[in-house]
Amino acid sequence: FDISNPGQTDYIASGRINGTIENQFSLSEYNGNIRVCSTTGQWGRWWMEDPEPMVSHVFVLGLNSDETEYEVIGHVGDIAPDESIWSARFIGEKAYIVTFRNIDPLWTIDLSEPTDPRIIGELKIPGVSTYIHPVGDTHLLTIGIAGDDEGLDWGITQISFFDVSDFSNPILESSLILNPAPSGENGWSYSNSEATYEHKAFTYWAPEDLLAIPLSTYRYFYNESNYYNYEYISMLKLINVDIENLSLSNHGEIEHSQFYNNNENDWWYHSSTSIRRSIFMGDFIYAVSYTHLRAHETDSYLVCRLLLEK
Repeated sequence: FDISNPGQTDYIASGRINGTIENQFSLSEYNGNIRVCSTTGQWGRWWMEDPEPMVSHVFVLGLNSDETEYEVIGHVGDIAPDESIWSARFIGEKAYIVTFRNIDPLWTIDLSEPTDPRIIGELKIPGVSTYIHPVGDTHLLTIGIAGDDEGLDWGITQISFFDVSDFSNPILESSLILNPAPSGENGWSYSNSEATYEHKAFTYWAPEDLLAIPLSTYRYFYNESNYYNYEYISMLKLINVDIENLSLSNHGEIEHSQFYNNNENDWWYHSSTSIRRSIFMGDFIYAVSYTHLRAHETDSYLVCRLLLEK
């Protein structure tokens, strides 16, 4: 569509490719061409008794000579048989995709020649990345689910830091396991981070090399009246992203747990107890959950002001 004229939208052309796309990051426009990552086969076809095997692709589409249709002008396929795409990112003439079945391969794809896209590198690591965030031209930050050779540990969120300066040889420089529950204590449910499936909850602040990730979990316990009740953990985890030393480390935690515990209302049945969003502004970070908006100093990590209490 052409939206260059205010108040007017003109249809230009359409194109078609096979497969299912994961999300908006599987689509890209560059120099007039459209790039698409997709997975074909049994992905999304659970009702079929003998579906064709899954395989992933990267397509490049360009306008035909009549400028009436987008046609496939470049294609690289047969990527990761029996796996599906979990995350993708196009950055200029490069593409990064993560496929998964039991092990998570990160693929680097050269798109500098639109009619001849090529797989350049591959890195296999446990777990899976569900969102890819570029850090400059040579590094990637990802969030996903931790795992081992047998599959995923759905209760553990993992941050990974990749060096892709050598496009043919991506390197996992550092990874960090995130779990809000106190170590050694039992009864906590799986931890959860909205940032694993909603990129708006993933907040990276490049001027301070800080990453903010929400985490939450809950458990049952007996109260003084011998009735079951809930105990919640709601926090925002801040992570140092050390680009010079290629490492990740904990910077601190922002807690909203106290706003959901010892409360007459059972928040589990009404709304999320998680911190939903965060934003860095100057020397402060603001953490937003359903009941509170709080400001914190990023250096001292002291609560400087309670801005809103409902």
